[in-house]
Amino acid sequence: MEQSENLRRLEQFVEKLIDNHNQLKNEKSELMAQLQEKQQEIVELQETVKSLQGDRSVMHNQVTGLIDRIGEWEKILEKEGTGHNSDSREGEARSLSKESSSLFTIATEQPV
Repeated sequence: MEQSENLRRLEQFVEKLIDNHNQLKNEKSELMAQLQEKQQEIVELQETVKSLQGDRSVMHNQVTGLIDRIGEWEKILEKEGTGHNSDSREGEARSLSKESSSLFTIATEQPV
């Protein structure tokens, strides 16, 4: 009788171990799937960051160009105040204006 009782307890223990093992396998499988999703998300986010850094670099260059052009424009205005030839100033101003408008055209173009 005692052997039968011990055998029954051993069977219950083994069944419990098997159930726990299966549950852990399922959890591991779910966690591995989540890990793979997160790794893919990380790759996508890294690509987004890289793209945004490129955009920021382009914008930085455009803003720097605009600041340089403003500096050139200010120099032309200073020359006007000192009494230089107005014809050459107007030509410089028109040239600068044309260059600036082309800069604005470039700035509004966005890569697709």
